[in-house]
Amino acid sequence: MKRQPSLAKLEMEVAEWNATYPIGTPVTHYRYVTPPREGTQTKTRSEAWIMGGHSAMVMVEGVSVSGGVCLESVVPL
Repeated sequence: MKRQPSLAKLEMEVAEWNATYPIGTPVTHYRYVTPPREGTQTKTRSEAWIMGGHSAMVMVEGVSVSGGVCLESVVPL
């Protein structure tokens, strides 16, 4: 079972992401499915944030998820 990162680690991850990748950064988004599928090229439409104290999130264009997607599922281009 995957261990949940600490709040301090998430805060650092979000701060580094926001300092490095502004809104509009081109990214590849990978959906969490089995088997893994090819990624979709898109771009961010928000800064990253921590959701519920347990996940680093960001919103991306073309993904209709109201709460955003995990930073783990996007790779900057």
